[in-house]
Amino acid sequence: MNEENNVIDNMEENKSTPIKQNNITENHNDINNKKTNYSMFFNVLIFIAVAALYIIHFTSAKKEVIQPVSIKSSLTIAYIDSDTLWENYEFVKDTKKELDDLEMQLNNNYKAQGMAFKAEYDNYLKTGASLTLGEQKKKEAALQQKQQNLMELEKNLGNQILERKQAKNIELQDSIFAYVKRFNLGPKYSFIMEKSRVSGILFANDSLDITKSILKGLNEAYTRGKNK
Repeated sequence: MNEENNVIDNMEENKSTPIKQNNITENHNDINNKKTNYSMFFNVLIFIAVAALYIIHFTSAKKEVIQPVSIKSSLTIAYIDSDTLWENYEFVKDTKKELDDLEMQLNNNYKAQGMAFKAEYDNYLKTGASLTLGEQKKKEAALQQKQQNLMELEKNLGNQILERKQAKNIELQDSIFAYVKRFNLGPKYSFIMEKSRVSGILFANDSLDITKSILKGLNEAYTRGKNK
């Protein structure tokens, strides 16, 4: 009986063993399923987070590009057409005439001395043979000195004209700058610029052109100065 009972017990144990293995297998599968579910859950969370960051980044970037920037400025600008100014400013006209007259006077003086030298030299060529050797040397030395003097005179006349032009240009600029400064007392404009054919200004609205007003004031001031 004991042996039979042992056999029965063994059989019962053998029968119960597969049941335990099945439970272990089921538990293992449950754990794997849970892990898979957790993994998928975390993957979904990561995807949502990356997508959110992506949307936030590009949305903010678009806002930065589209965002308008407004610059408030109280600057006021005007310009003077210097080509018109030079053509109609009486000071420029008088200065040009003065310089032309000076240049003509100096050139006439130089030409007169040059013609006198040439006449003296031509006369020496005709009469030099009748002079003694000592007289010839003396005459030739005198002619060489006069020729040197003419070369110096030509150089000095050029420098004299250049210096006068430079002085007049400074006087002209000073007269314009001084009047524009008085004109702009207040001030009326933040900047008064120069526009000309050779300036770097490609376009300027006519409403900013104050050339007529400046020219009128300059000519009036120059006329008053001349009549004093």
